[in-house]
Amino acid sequence: MGLDPIDANFQLATGAFIATSKTGEVLEARDLYVTNCGVPVADYNLVFLKRPGYKVQAALDRAACYFEGRSLPYRVSVRADQADACRRVASERGFVERAPVPGMRLSPLPAIPDAPAGLEVRLVADPETLADFQKTAFEGFGLPTAAAPLFITEDFVALPDVALFVGYVDGRPACTSALIATAGVAGVYWVATREEHRSRGYGAAITWEAVRAGRDRGCHLASLQASDMGRPVYERMGFVRDREYARFDSPKPG
Repeated sequence: MGLDPIDANFQLATGAFIATSKTGEVLEARDLYVTNCGVPVADYNLVFLKRPGYKVQAALDRAACYFEGRSLPYRVSVRADQADACRRVASERGFVERAPVPGMRLSPLPAIPDAPAGLEVRLVADPETLADFQKTAFEGFGLPTAAAPLFITEDFVALPDVALFVGYVDGRPACTSALIATAGVAGVYWVATREEHRSRGYGAAITWEAVRAGRDRGCHLASLQASDMGRPVYERMGFVRDREYARFDSPKPG
């Protein structure tokens, strides 16, 4: 069974982000799509099962060989409604199941509302706006900002179906979003707002900018994976929860 366009966007977007980083790599095989960020952060060392109910033992053997040989933790991601076989095998191997991540979609794409007064949105198109995106996105996600240039790179920005946006308030970066467009799907990623600028509508506005860019590229729907903080914002925008992604973290060594 092939991936549907939304699931494919999630997988390919993660691969694009990691493949253009300065530390990572991507491995694709018949049954696996693996992203390795090069550091011990399981959130970005992902194993996507292409055929979740087929030869799961062999697929997880290959994933274990790859990541354990590099002494890196990793996470297996699979659609929750296709996860039964993976859940059984992962449990037998000592994986820890995490709370699922909701996948949300917006279709059809509506008219895009104007941004709140005082918010200026800029496309990342030069080193200065890229640096603002790097710092603001990593800060918003609680990641070490010093590492941001290693992962959000000029090569990532240069991909033809990628667009990054920074929202500025009083000339200072306040929020970010990214579009990764594939097969008619506007995948929205890296939505982050600095803490002092939250609850002012900026998160929704910067998300709308990515949706707008996707529509301009011919996309007919938008998709994203929602955090607990972001989900109410997206629901107010009209996104609906139509799937979940089950997550299984690799057992700790020893």
